[in-house]
Amino acid sequence: MRTTTLALLAAVLTATTLVAQEPQPRPSPKPAADKAAPAPDPKPEKGPSTPLVNVRVDVKIIDERSGQPATTKAVSVTVADRQNGWFRSSAEAGLGNEPPGFRQVPLNVDASPFIEGSRIRLGLGVEYNSIDSSAGAKPYPKLEIKQRLNLVLEDGKTMRVAQSADPMSDRRVSLEVTATILR
Repeated sequence: MRTTTLALLAAVLTATTLVAQEPQPRPSPKPAADKAAPAPDPKPEKGPSTPLVNVRVDVKIIDERSGQPATTKAVSVTVADRQNGWFRSSAEAGLGNEPPGFRQVPLNVDASPFIEGSRIRLGLGVEYNSIDSSAGAKPYPKLEIKQRLNLVLEDGKTMRVAQSADPMSDRRVSLEVTATILR
C-alpha cells in the first residue's frame, strides 16, 4: 500500500506541475478605436500663463465751441493687462454770477485692457461734465457726457473713438484714446 500511495502522490505532483506550466488564456486585446488611451494630465504651470505687462491708457477729451479755442483735458491711467483701473477727479463750480449752490463737476475714466498680440482690447468708461461759467442766466449751462466703449486698439496708435454733440448748442466733445503696451 505504501507503493500505491507513493505512486499516487507522484502522479498528483506531476499533474500539478503540468497545470502550473500551461499558459493561461489571455483576454483578446480590444481594437484601439473602441478605447482611447486617456491623455496624460498636463503639469500645472508655475506662475501666470501670460507675462506680467502694464498698459498705459491715454484719454484726451477735446471740448470745442463755436468761436472759442478748444479746451483739452488729458487723463492717463496705467493698468496691468487683464485688470481694471480707474481715475476719479472732481471739482465744485458755481453757476453764473449769482451765488446759487455749487455743482460737482467730475472727470472719471475706467479702463480694462486685454492684450492680444500687438492689439489691445479695451473696455473704457468716461464721464465728463463741464459747466459753462459764462452762461449767466442760461437755463442749461451744464454739459454731461457718459460713455462706455469696448474697443480694439493698435499698440501706441491714437484713435478718435467718439464725438458727441451738445443737444442745446453747436458744441462738440471728442474722445481720443491711445493704449500703449509697457514692456
